Amino acid sequence: MSLVRKTPAKCVESLHPIPDETRAIIKRETGNDYQYAYQLPERLNLRDCTDLVDVSALGGVKVLILNGCTGITDVSMLGGVEWLILNGCTGITDVSSLGRIKWLSLCRCTGITNVSTLGGVEWLDLDGCTGITDVSMLGGVKTLDLRGCTGITDVSMLGGVKQLYLIRCIGVTDVSALGGVKELYLDGCTGITDVSRLGGVKYLYLRGCTGITDFSMVQHAIK
Repeated sequence: MSLVRKTPAKCVESLHPIPDETRAIIKRETGNDYQYAYQLPERLNLRDCTDLVDVSALGGVKVLILNGCTGITDVSMLGGVEWLILNGCTGITDVSSLGRIKWLSLCRCTGITNVSTLGGVEWLDLDGCTGITDVSMLGGVKTLDLRGCTGITDVSMLGGVKQLYLIRCIGVTDVSALGGVKELYLDGCTGITDVSRLGGVKYLYLRGCTGITDFSMVQHAIK
């Protein structure tokens, strides 16, 4: 009986050797030495590996945690990952290839400016991505976290989002198009003055919205 592990019928990329530097980091963090991409586990945690640069071989991992990996600049090969966490990866500027990921967290990735291709992501966290100004293509995202995205001013295309966090988005002034959102967090949005169109929002949070004086249409809101 052969004890040789059979190579699964995966994409050609999965058969490529993992770059030596990346391989050494994975071995250091997991205790396992993987030579080829197809050998990698479904879940891989390499958080705070600041010496990690090349992640081109990690696209077949289902759950990939890369928080604080500030050396990463190219994530173009990670579009096949299902759950991807890149919080604090400030070297990343291009996320155009990540539009098919189900669960994507890009908190504090301040180098990102264009998120137009991420409308197909189901759960998207852009907390603290201050370089983002245009979110018009994100109306199909189910849960969208934009807290602290101070460059955003227009949220008129986000009425289809189910759960929307706009906490401390001080540039937002008009929320009249968000009446269809089920759960809406506007805490600290000091530029908002009119919430009369939000009466249908089931869970509405308005703490610190100092510009609002009339709450008659949103008496259920938490303020």
